[in-house]
Amino acid sequence: MKPKILFVTMGDPNGVGPELCVKLLSRKLTLPEHMVPVIVGDAEVLRQAQELLKTKKTLVEIASLDSASKVWPKGIPVFSAGIEFSENVQPGKITRAAGAVSIGWVHRAVELVQQGKGAGIVTAPLCKEAVEMTVPGFQGHTEYIGEMCGDPQPVLALVHGDWVVAHVSTHVSLRDAVDRVQKERILKVGTLLAQFLKKYRGLKNPRIGVAGLNPHAGEGGMFGREEIDAIIPAVKTLVKKGVRAQGPLPGDVIFPQLHAGHFDGVVAMYHDQGHIVTKTLFFDLGGKRKVGGVNTTLGLPVLRTSVDHGTGFDIAWKGVASELSLRDALVLASKLA
Repeated sequence: MKPKILFVTMGDPNGVGPELCVKLLSRKLTLPEHMVPVIVGDAEVLRQAQELLKTKKTLVEIASLDSASKVWPKGIPVFSAGIEFSENVQPGKITRAAGAVSIGWVHRAVELVQQGKGAGIVTAPLCKEAVEMTVPGFQGHTEYIGEMCGDPQPVLALVHGDWVVAHVSTHVSLRDAVDRVQKERILKVGTLLAQFLKKYRGLKNPRIGVAGLNPHAGEGGMFGREEIDAIIPAVKTLVKKGVRAQGPLPGDVIFPQLHAGHFDGVVAMYHDQGHIVTKTLFFDLGGKRKVGGVNTTLGLPVLRTSVDHGTGFDIAWKGVASELSLRDALVLASKLA
């Protein structure tokens, strides 16, 4: 088959991104033979990460994407996209230069996919505060890539095996998140989640649980009317459109039900409602620091998956960061591509 490139953006040079990229692609990976991962980032920074980790697979800086398949899998192809890091690495530091290059690599990778030169992108973590210094109002990968694709409010989903949670809102204040609980938005998220589960797991009619916003899913209006005014009408419309949806169900009930296999996916109403329980289940921050799971964006013409964690500034450039989430993101991207 013709090679398909998956761009792996390096993330913030001062964070764990460079070492995760090197650690992952230096190891044997179970990917389809025609899938070719290419790191989009700074070759010199990656070489420093290689020295830190003492890995042996050769980093090969390529000038043309056509040569990537000739490098992989014996070597690791690196493409700078004409963007180089002008500073020395400062582990754990928030700098304007680091933010500028990390979002620059993402921007270029998205453009290349839009031009048909890649099958998708896998993003290592960047620092929102650093990027915001050059991109005012920056909220995160999800929204930025969405704007590049003409959808300023795309849908973020967390995926870990059979555990899938899509979010009505993500990187906004809790006060704004309440205002975003609207029927049309819930319809969009529920529909995209059902479509994703059909593609990802091959399910003919996936079971979708829809969380409530308020304690006890509002208790019939006693604790808020969002369930009555927005969520219940959205669930009824989803059912009429053929989506096997149920809810709203209290947040402290619906996730144990997902965990038990009663649902195939859940619609969460805001960022922390879905993220806290997911990371509690799948992050082991003890001695081995194993961090798994994938953050993916639903409904865009550009395939994008990502690690489900941040820049790890507290452990950056110590050689201890777990590459498992990046591995999961790359494997999922290869499957969806």
